[in-house]
Amino acid sequence: MNKPSKVLFSEEQRFRNHPLIILVFAVLLAVIGLQVFGLYSQLILKKPWGEHPASDDTLLITSVAVIVSVIIFALMFVSLRLITEVREDGLYFRFPLLINKWRSIGCNDIERFEAGKYRPVRDFGGWGIRVKPFRSKAYSVRGNQALKLYLKNGKKVFFGTQDPDGIRRAMEKMFQSTNRI
Repeated sequence: MNKPSKVLFSEEQRFRNHPLIILVFAVLLAVIGLQVFGLYSQLILKKPWGEHPASDDTLLITSVAVIVSVIIFALMFVSLRLITEVREDGLYFRFPLLINKWRSIGCNDIERFEAGKYRPVRDFGGWGIRVKPFRSKAYSVRGNQALKLYLKNGKKVFFGTQDPDGIRRAMEKMFQSTNRI
């Protein structure tokens, strides 16, 4: 069994974009509020809800399913995070709930790297796991700083970071430990 390589840098980031969180939770609360209003109107006040009201049983089952789904979505949203590690043999990452097992990009697959600013909205349409087919991928949760990997196969991979200097130094150490510099 291979011995795990030494971790040179580790970072865990969560979605902390307050306006986005507020918007998501406002929409979720509106959906739940609408369902609760429909249930109250039809089951308690005995006023059919909507132009073509569903039966009480159908409304109850649908409302419970919608409310449970919204709560699960909210819990998933707040638990999403990007975990990035630079180790002696490569860069490792996970995006729990979406990518649960460690994935890696070996040092020998990397042509060069940069750490600094990028434009997540303009270049990738936002944060999360973003793909431009045949060209590049981005893994990010917030901010405009990233580690940019230029791979030997011609593709680019971006990893959002809140510590561009720290990840750059770790990448330099990784390249030194494999005699790539």
